[in-house]
Amino acid sequence: MNKKSILKLTLAASLGLTYLATPAMPVFASPESESEFNQKLENLSKDQNEAEKELEAVASKISEQEAYLNVLMDEMEETNTTLTQLKEEIDTLNTVIADREEKLEEQARAVQVTGDSKSVLNFLMESESLGDIIGRLDVVNTIVSANQNLIQQQVSDKEAVVSKEKETLAQQEEQTLRAAKMESQKAELEEEQANQERLVASIAAEKSDVAEEKETFLAEQKAAEALVKELQAARAAAAETTTIAVSNTTEAATETADVEEEVVSTSSSDSNQASETTPEPAKAPEASVPASSNGGSITGIAHGLKGVRYSFGGGTPAGFDCSGFVQYVFRQAGRSITRTAAGQYSATTRISQSQAQPGDLIFFNQGGSIDHVGIYLGGGSFIGAQTSTGVAVASFTSGYWSNYVAGFGRP
Repeated sequence: MNKKSILKLTLAASLGLTYLATPAMPVFASPESESEFNQKLENLSKDQNEAEKELEAVASKISEQEAYLNVLMDEMEETNTTLTQLKEEIDTLNTVIADREEKLEEQARAVQVTGDSKSVLNFLMESESLGDIIGRLDVVNTIVSANQNLIQQQVSDKEAVVSKEKETLAQQEEQTLRAAKMESQKAELEEEQANQERLVASIAAEKSDVAEEKETFLAEQKAAEALVKELQAARAAAAETTTIAVSNTTEAATETADVEEEVVSTSSSDSNQASETTPEPAKAPEASVPASSNGGSITGIAHGLKGVRYSFGGGTPAGFDCSGFVQYVFRQAGRSITRTAAGQYSATTRISQSQAQPGDLIFFNQGGSIDHVGIYLGGGSFIGAQTSTGVAVASFTSGYWSNYVAGFGRP
């Protein structure tokens, strides 16, 4: 066998082994494969479905709570009607009592009811016959009995007035506590709903990112497959060219092999560049929160809303609850504040009563958590949406609210 034949067989064997090894290249050797992406997306879909079910459950709870609260609001309106009726009854009883007092005073001045036994005896001694005496005794008994009944009725009515007044105060306090409980429950449900919505949004965002990563991965995989086919075709063509050239000169075969290696190196470099990841976009700077104080404007707006009725969940001049009133006043003054009493407490800076200024907030705890809020006016008073009075000025140093002050906050 001559030198040229040996050289030809050697080069052909080398190219042949390289070509046969190509299909076994670990093209998908990456730790993340399409099946892994699919599994991850499937898991995220399950998590998303579960989170959405939880969100629906929370929404259902909120709907049930709102229905229950609507019933309570109807009861509160009935209570207000009852309170008005009680006041009218008390006024009527006081009028009747006053009239009876006047009559009793008149009768006390009369001879028949002075309790003077001599006058009664004279009245009886003036009888002209036994029948007349019996008749006059009946008159005396009737007068005494009537007055005793009148006095007893007077005592009974006075007791009724006291009882109804106690009933009125008890119903007012129960109404206020009910509203506090509703405010607290509403805040808890809204917080739970917000957390669940954030979870659903987070899962959806992650799912979207994984889907984009999968598309990028598949595109890179497809490009890699195309590159492999291109390299295989180039190697096949190079093998044929080299086989022909090697019969003429050994140097030509060597140059062809060098060219092939350069092509492979260049293709590998291009493949590595295609696999580079896109840098993440820079995060936008957080917006600064302006700090300002306009207590005079806030208290002025608040006073302008006095008399607006209480409405659970209300946040407009058609009707306010406590936190809705505060949020509306601050919005009208060009300020922003969160919606619930508990949220407003968390969003404000704690200050002492001595540091408080008109326009700051005062918070109350009636049922174990922050459940009522008002706008501090100075001295011992604040203005807020109360269940029994609507928007009105109230004292927190005496009376009902003095028992539940939780602290002061500056927005």
